[in-house]
Amino acid sequence: MGQRDDHHPMRCDDCRESISAQLDGEPLPSGATELDIARHLETCLPCSRFAAQTAVLHREVRVRPAEQVPDLTNAILGSLPEGARPRPVREWARYALLAVALTQLVLALPALVFGTDPGATVHVARDLGSFDVALAVGLLWAAWQPRRASGLLPTAFALAGAIALSTMVDLIRGDAGPAAEAHHLLDLAGVVLLYALSRPPAAMPSRPSRSAPIPV
Repeated sequence: MGQRDDHHPMRCDDCRESISAQLDGEPLPSGATELDIARHLETCLPCSRFAAQTAVLHREVRVRPAEQVPDLTNAILGSLPEGARPRPVREWARYALLAVALTQLVLALPALVFGTDPGATVHVARDLGSFDVALAVGLLWAAWQPRRASGLLPTAFALAGAIALSTMVDLIRGDAGPAAEAHHLLDLAGVVLLYALSRPPAAMPSRPSRSAPIPV
């Protein structure tokens, strides 16, 4: 089995060394070719078994179950700079803010376009409509880009607070009725929803990692 002859010059040791080199992606030993290996395997049963067993072992070593590791997601994200961390979002607040913004936009358009607002001149009505439209657009932007909510919150809070104060004064003095001022509740709702978006929800409990076959 270890002798050369004219018909099949490759020895078993050379063949097995060449098979190992092939599996490892290394150059074949000097003088050996893939044709020499194929011819030797056709006539040598022990080397054929060696080739089959080596191929199976090589495949099992390269693809094996990964070891279980602890979930380090929170630790890794916690080590990132504040601006680089992906922030979870309260999705319900986004959709609620979208509804509030669209409603406010629809209610503000008549005052902006036609200058119609009970108890106000055309000029004042359009000014008030402009403020409401601007706030509605800001709320829409925050619903689309929740990370912008905290930046819009101070302006929306100041505007809603001023409107709430003037509304209370008008109601106390009897200059306007509750029905006429009810739409200003949308401003307060927008501020509350902006605050909800600016505060990330509690972190969900991490799941244990599963073992899965991966190539190495």
